[in-house]
Amino acid sequence: METNDPHETTTHAEAVSRFLATADWLDDSHLPSIMALRGIAAQLDREPSPALWAQFGLYHRSLMKAKPSDDAPFNPYEELLRR
Repeated sequence: METNDPHETTTHAEAVSRFLATADWLDDSHLPSIMALRGIAAQLDREPSPALWAQFGLYHRSLMKAKPSDDAPFNPYEELLRR
């Protein structure tokens, strides 16, 4: 039985898998960043380094920024500009 306790995650690769399983806002347009995050996580599990940690953080933050905010008011003009 799988738990959702983040303290039980043992590898970076596992943490990324669990993150992606709950990140329902991501779509195919995010695949390059997702693949980079997975690759960096696998490398961190083998040979951690400060440079890899920095890259991992950049990719994770960029994917988190894609998450829609529930606090943002709906602006119909902004929606028109996105078309």
